[in-house]
Amino acid sequence: MNWGQLLVGLGFICGTLIAAQGAINGRLASGVGGPLQAAFISFSIGWLALLAVNIVLGYKVPSISQTLTVPAWAWIGGLIGAIMVASSAKAVPRIGVAAWVSAVIAGQLTAAVLYDQFGAFGQAVRPATPLRLVGIGFLVLGVYLVRRF
Repeated sequence: MNWGQLLVGLGFICGTLIAAQGAINGRLASGVGGPLQAAFISFSIGWLALLAVNIVLGYKVPSISQTLTVPAWAWIGGLIGAIMVASSAKAVPRIGVAAWVSAVIAGQLTAAVLYDQFGAFGQAVRPATPLRLVGIGFLVLGVYLVRRF
């Protein structure tokens, strides 16, 4: 097995965890007062886990000068994660896991095709071919079908 196969498998496993995350955060939100409180707790636990792993592996915290060398847009990943966690905690109990995850995946792929098309965030340009666009259309149709039926 090569690295590509292992990483695709890891992506699949992460997808299963993301599907569970909305339901988990929704339950947490109902117990702690709302989606923002749940997101705060979730990110605090994640921060502590990452701190522990960094300490165990002997990684150093980057210096301020190192962190200031990256573009300003590279800092918003945590903000995007916070929006995602709080949104899933609010949405999943109301529309269900399948509707939420299908909408997220459709949004992700739509954005991914656009990011590839324009080489966003320093990525290589990969054209938005007609078949990619058809795939997005099917995903959007899938969101409708999952939500409707």
